[in-house]
Amino acid sequence: MTTQITYSLLKSAQPEAYDHAADAVQKEVAEFEQSTVELNQQVYQCLEESWSGPAASAALSTIGTTVTDYQATLDYLNRFVGLLRSAYEGITDAQAYLNAAESIALNNGWVLDEYGNARPVVIPALHNRALVDQLWQSMTGNPEYAEMQDLIRRALSTAQDVNDQVSHAMDDPEQYGRGKHWQADASVAASSSAAMEAGLEKSEIPAAGTNAAEVAAWWKALSSASLQVQYVRSQPALIGALNGLPAIVRDKANRTVLANDIAADKAKVQTLTAQENQLQAEILHMQETGTGQGTGRGGVLSSNDPLDIAGNQLAGIQAQLASINSQLTALDNLHGQLQQGGSQVSFDGHAMAMPPMYLLGFDTNDAGHAVVACGNPDTAKNVCVYVPGLNTSSNDPHFQFDVQHTQNMTLEADLDTGSADTSTVLWLGYNAPQFDPTSGNISPAVLSDSDAKAAISDLTNYLDGVRITNPHISNYTLLGHSYGSLVVGVTAQHSHLPVDNIVLVGSPGVDATKASQLGISPSHVWTGRAPADPVAGSSWFSTPPTDPSFGANQFTVDATGGGLPMYQHGDYFDSSTNINGDRGESSLQNIGRIISGQYSDVRLVHSAEATAN
Repeated sequence: MTTQITYSLLKSAQPEAYDHAADAVQKEVAEFEQSTVELNQQVYQCLEESWSGPAASAALSTIGTTVTDYQATLDYLNRFVGLLRSAYEGITDAQAYLNAAESIALNNGWVLDEYGNARPVVIPALHNRALVDQLWQSMTGNPEYAEMQDLIRRALSTAQDVNDQVSHAMDDPEQYGRGKHWQADASVAASSSAAMEAGLEKSEIPAAGTNAAEVAAWWKALSSASLQVQYVRSQPALIGALNGLPAIVRDKANRTVLANDIAADKAKVQTLTAQENQLQAEILHMQETGTGQGTGRGGVLSSNDPLDIAGNQLAGIQAQLASINSQLTALDNLHGQLQQGGSQVSFDGHAMAMPPMYLLGFDTNDAGHAVVACGNPDTAKNVCVYVPGLNTSSNDPHFQFDVQHTQNMTLEADLDTGSADTSTVLWLGYNAPQFDPTSGNISPAVLSDSDAKAAISDLTNYLDGVRITNPHISNYTLLGHSYGSLVVGVTAQHSHLPVDNIVLVGSPGVDATKASQLGISPSHVWTGRAPADPVAGSSWFSTPPTDPSFGANQFTVDATGGGLPMYQHGDYFDSSTNINGDRGESSLQNIGRIISGQYSDVRLVHSAEATAN
């Protein structure tokens, strides 16, 4: 009989003990393997080549049996190392589920007892049964309560599987003891491994862009939780990109991808820095000795001079270093912001807990792509998907401000509702037009709707996926800023979107002349414009959404941009006093009220109904 894993037992477990034990056994394996090789090569093979006759045959038979036993023991030790590593990874995963559950409890002010049961915090002196019952009902009715319970269940189930596997293996003397079937057991282990691989191949990961409903069905149909874990570990980039999977699954996969990319960039920086130092030393030597510089005909310096060549190589390496260091800074910033979930922050004069952060998509291709959520979209009552615009790049350090905007919108909406029931998702799942890195000018792509139209399928699939993983959303908002509003506009015109509101801020137009063309009621189309925002006044893509003839609700935006018009273009999501010394609170407050469904509190310049005719 195996031990029953409890909440307190798992919480106090030390998985690193398994890892340290595996390291120790691995060291013994290396030494034993060398002994096996020496016994075979230096004794058995030498005697076999130089000794013959009955005595030789008897001796060689005895030694051969010993060699076979050595090899069997080696197989046993290797399998034992694998068992220990598997236990370490399994318990680590189980405790990660437990930590996520405890984070939810902490954020909601609940207490988990030694058995993993949750209860609301009740003041000891509170004897009012009705109020106590209300606290319990509020807790159990919260969607995050169900998520927390599911995480605890997964944690205990995963840990129990690990415990049972180790216990059964160690209780079987034929598998991990001095049994007579070592070789047969090794074959069984190999067959089990092959069966797992076959299972992975049979349940092939859906291709990128697969319909979110199909992805969700595939994930649910996988034969076991261990198979799901195997996919996340072996193919994190593929799993992390699939719409329709739970947020906690995608987050785990994408954080692995992010960590791998950070490590790769650091390795590149180290290599390039060494090359830079070497070239600088060579150039200095050539300059001090007067070597490496020659002249061609007529005394003109030759373009093939070693000093010239080395200088060009150095410039190229330094350009690469600057680019990689910039990307590395951006990735480090993102990693830091993902750790902010659960931390205490001061937001607009209020002490608040930062909701959990989730990395729901990530790669460094082109200018980089990332999907970052503040709050869990699978359990939130109110969800907003925010599409950023011109020059947004997850490979650029400025991306941290887009993440901050996402956090600001979530916190502002939570202030309106008085509870942590909002998730805002920064969706950079398309190629946003960029500044031209060579000239510093805006790319001509910003004046074309080609990038926006290329995003239609991906944005539609993402929005559908959120509804699939969270069918209980009360208020679902799609928000586009700058060129991102064009992405939202063309997507809304070509797809039937499962959203309740569309918000367009700092918009250069959405390839539409009327709010009614966006597929939802004009009374749920909202738009805002800073007084001197040059992008919002450009009319690059048809009628500005703030024009009364467009027929949308226009909300107030108090923003000065620190006196610079283009700064106003970035003021829509700023809380309190921003970097420009400007208090652009009206816009953020209005957006928060829309996200939280507090429509009657939105301050308007004009309503959709007032401009309908």
